[in-house]
Amino acid sequence: MSNKVFGGVTLKWAGVLALTGMLLAACATGSSGGDVQGPVPAADTNAGTTTSGTGGELIAIESDNIAAAGYDLASRTMLVEFEDGSLYEYEPVPVSVWIDFVAAQPHPWSRVGNPVLVEGRVPYRKLR
Repeated sequence: MSNKVFGGVTLKWAGVLALTGMLLAACATGSSGGDVQGPVPAADTNAGTTTSGTGGELIAIESDNIAAAGYDLASRTMLVEFEDGSLYEYEPVPVSVWIDFVAAQPHPWSRVGNPVLVEGRVPYRKLR
């Protein structure tokens, strides 16, 4: 399986950088977890995309069954495009779920999507 690249950095590493930034920010504020209220400053712009979303734009995801995904922080909406071309919109989705989803590559659906979005009964609609 090939690593999909976004802005010169594999999405897997962008997710790792984003999670590191969130953990450091949580330590600095004394937070014990939960949703991030805004983007966490990151050393890499791709990591910032992971923590603040993609503005609803789809980005490539390394996975056997997910082709792309996107997240809009303002509306808390997550888009998931499967390899078969179907596209689903989930809302409301905490930014922490988006971050976990990106970091779970190459198994984002089995590790985050299905257990959190489907089993958690997050409202969704099929767009195509």
